[in-house]
Amino acid sequence: MSARNAPDQELIDRLQQQLASAQAAHGSAVRLLAEAAHDLKQPVDALRIYAQALNENPGLAAELAPRLARAADSLKDMVASVLELALLKSGAVPLAPSPIDLRGMFQDLQAVYEPLARQKGLALRLKPIDAALVGDAAALHRLLGNLLANAIGQTERGGVLLAARRRADAISLEVWDTGIGIAPQDQEHVFEPFVRLGHLQAAGGAGLGLAIVRALSARLGWQVSLRSRPGRGSVFRVLTGSAGRSSAQSAGSASGS
Repeated sequence: MSARNAPDQELIDRLQQQLASAQAAHGSAVRLLAEAAHDLKQPVDALRIYAQALNENPGLAAELAPRLARAADSLKDMVASVLELALLKSGAVPLAPSPIDLRGMFQDLQAVYEPLARQKGLALRLKPIDAALVGDAAALHRLLGNLLANAIGQTERGGVLLAARRRADAISLEVWDTGIGIAPQDQEHVFEPFVRLGHLQAAGGAGLGLAIVRALSARLGWQVSLRSRPGRGSVFRVLTGSAGRSSAQSAGSASGS
């Protein structure tokens, strides 16, 4: 009789695990929406105040128009980031693993972020390597772009480096900066949604860039880490899977063999 009940118990255990995962995902979504509602209130309030001022004094149009545009852009970017993070956490974003031209991706990122660095008087350096990297190119581009934007935003003097290095049978993708660094007790928290610790608030934004980095890394099956020294700068590392493959690609290869 116990032999007959074993499969039933396995099914019950599996269903309980799925229920626990669903409840955890629901709780995470609720927390994300609650945090988003708080932060979304700021640009919405700004739009309301500017619109009211413009209604009362149309002569302020030239002065208020740029502020309205900035508030609207901030609101749009925040909503897009919240949606992206929610989709990533739910696993609803499909991955499309394929060979990645790492050198070409570095060039694309340089074209986007070098002007932003130059505006702040910073040097942006890139050190790609020729390597067989397999993963979702769009996800990796977004991940590295968020790390570069974060590094540029937190650096006032010196520069930012994007480098790829071989680590045994994996590849380490690294973003270095010469910013003021992050205190040890705060380093884990920077990956949480809407966290802008101390000096991080000065750069503005929704506080979702590094949370999206962690979510993208998790979806790719890669590891993201941070090392920082206050007053000296920070380095974020993304370590790819074996032979530069994402876990999604490895799983696909295994199932097809």
